[in-house]
Amino acid sequence: MEENRIGPFIRDRRLQLEMTQQQLADKLGVTDKAVSKWERGVSYPDITILRELSDTLEVSVAELLAGERDQTPPVPPKVEDVVVDAVAYAETARRKNDRWRWWTFVVLTICCLTGALVCFIFYCITRRPWTVNALRSIAFGWAVCYPLLRTERPVRNALIIASVGVYPFIRTFGAYRAWHLGIVVVSAACAWMVYWTVWRYRRSHLKATVLILLLGGLLHGSINLLIGHGGWGEVFAMVAFTLALDVLCLVAAWALERISALRNQ
Repeated sequence: MEENRIGPFIRDRRLQLEMTQQQLADKLGVTDKAVSKWERGVSYPDITILRELSDTLEVSVAELLAGERDQTPPVPPKVEDVVVDAVAYAETARRKNDRWRWWTFVVLTICCLTGALVCFIFYCITRRPWTVNALRSIAFGWAVCYPLLRTERPVRNALIIASVGVYPFIRTFGAYRAWHLGIVVVSAACAWMVYWTVWRYRRSHLKATVLILLLGGLLHGSINLLIGHGGWGEVFAMVAFTLALDVLCLVAAWALERISALRNQ
């Protein structure tokens, strides 16, 4: 399913058939705003009208989902039925996942509000400074978790919020020194490099794993140098120890996966 091509393909076919957005909408029983969103890629046609939409645009369902005309012989109806059923299954799974994310977000928000209310009551009674720090932590944690549960690109958006907000957040705890900022910058850069590595090598888990392990060692060494713990020899030893632990964890995870696969055979 080529989501980036569907919108332009619907627009091009509509124009070739000399239909307005309103005329296409009337034939499908939707609004012209819905058609406009499809063509701009803001949203996509519901699975229940795929067959009707493809018939209206005089294309096959497979062509509609591919976002281009197919020069090969027409697809048999039974094959199209299989395609529609597969897309319907994927759409159902996506909606279930969206519901799961929504209810997780609701529970998280309720827990954060409850915790914030308790901290506020404690602060009003005791005036203890830890209650203010707890409120800040709850607010920052909710802000980072929000994009993970409510946006289309959860990891990227969460990284943006964490990268921008973490230094102002730790400053509220008295982290004013230059090396505090250095640690934040190095950590944020490492997080973005890990994100890029996972995206770039998503089909090669071994390469991604090796690069992430190296980035973890580099981050560990950089932080130790920034806070001045020991000389180069000690930093090198700590980095080597960290990488060794990472490798052991990786081997253990691989072994458990192999054991699980053998049991399922």
